[in-house]
Amino acid sequence: MATVSNWIDHLSASEVAGAVYPGVGSEGILVIVGIVIWIGWHVVSSMQESNKMNDIARRRPGKDDWKSNTPDW
Repeated sequence: MATVSNWIDHLSASEVAGAVYPGVGSEGILVIVGIVIWIGWHVVSSMQESNKMNDIARRRPGKDDWKSNTPDW
């Protein structure tokens, strides 16, 4: 096993020159994809919660309806 004493010389050597890890250059695209997925998840989650709350409000439950403990599904 070879030892490395100077990383700059090691990474600029002809046998190592190039990408140090796979996927070099795709970080920006992956960050953008992650942000889009994150925002999309928040939008979908908000829509589902709003629909659920609107359904509950439409039924107009009374103050003692929680005592029956029967699910709506």
